[in-house]
Amino acid sequence: MRQIYQTILLIDQMAEAIDSVIDACDLADLPPVKISTAFSSRYALEMMQEHEFSLLIVGVGEHLDLEALKLLAAQQAPKPVLTLLPDEQGELVLQALRQGASDVFLRKSVSLEQTVFAQAISRLLNQADLIEKNVHYRDELEKSLGELQDDQQAARQIQQNMLPDNHVVLGRVQARYLLIPSLYLSGDFVDVVSIDKNKTLFYLADVSGHGASSALVTVLLKNMTNRLLRNFRRRSSFDILSPIDVLYRINSELLETELGKHLSIFIGLYDEQNGSLTYAVGGHHPMPVLRDQQGCRFLEGRGMPVGLFPEPLFQEQKLMLPAQFELTLFSDGILEVLPEEGMEAKEQRLIDAVAETKGGGPERIKHALLPGIISPAPDDIAIMTICRQ
Repeated sequence: MRQIYQTILLIDQMAEAIDSVIDACDLADLPPVKISTAFSSRYALEMMQEHEFSLLIVGVGEHLDLEALKLLAAQQAPKPVLTLLPDEQGELVLQALRQGASDVFLRKSVSLEQTVFAQAISRLLNQADLIEKNVHYRDELEKSLGELQDDQQAARQIQQNMLPDNHVVLGRVQARYLLIPSLYLSGDFVDVVSIDKNKTLFYLADVSGHGASSALVTVLLKNMTNRLLRNFRRRSSFDILSPIDVLYRINSELLETELGKHLSIFIGLYDEQNGSLTYAVGGHHPMPVLRDQQGCRFLEGRGMPVGLFPEPLFQEQKLMLPAQFELTLFSDGILEVLPEEGMEAKEQRLIDAVAETKGGGPERIKHALLPGIISPAPDDIAIMTICRQ
């Protein structure tokens, strides 16, 4: 907290000079100011170690030379120093200014030109006030920045705790993922939910924008899938068994929040008992790549983004998967960092990478696409694989 008054440290051995300065200060229309005195530069330096002063008034003379003035000015910087000289030698004035004095007065002129001297003190105190305010604002900004970093660290930890394990095994189905946030918090989110011993719900969502506001939407997603799972187990709702119904639930709840956020999402339900995959698409691009004995190809499907329209159109697709397959999901952030020109070439690169890695998982796919470190990524990047082998 800033002091409610400014402070002047007056350094001089001559009592008459001190009295003249104090009289001039009384004459000036100054804001609240406290004046302290020191009779030597050494004592003044000790005082400056313990207290900060808005203005130094230093009397140069027989007992305080220009070298002492230099030390005091260096300690006081960037705040001002007013220097009192014993005579009007031009060279002495120049030396005082070079040693750090902000202004110079003759000691004998203080009482003769009280108004001018008072105006100089007022001007230098205003200068010191600006410096002190800048320091105060900088300290407050650094404090706020530190608190913000702590909050982001806590939010990141919460978001990490909401994510599933990097490698989830449910029966013969394995789910793995890789997340590369562009900021401290990610707008990309994945989840794998075991509904019963046969059915697994999974999704990859990409919330518009980046950072904290987008990360908050991922909390909503996690909360909603947990709620749908509880409802299913209580036999009060079966929405979780239908990806398209889940999309409509997300859409309505996201609009109700009025956060101004929308998302793209691919959500799938795999039934290991009959090998079926039921899925729905909410504005998601690129579509997942399916690799099986027939090769690699994008799944088909389309749908509007989630959270933009009160009555969106989604489609639900169903296909039978073979005993061995790999499904790879990407967020659109991957497209922004691929070097290929044109969307067709970028999509072909995704298919080629899935084919090259042959079930190696997200890390190998990322390495095949982008061997180097992505720093900083222009957008969040998520890669998720669902496979059965």
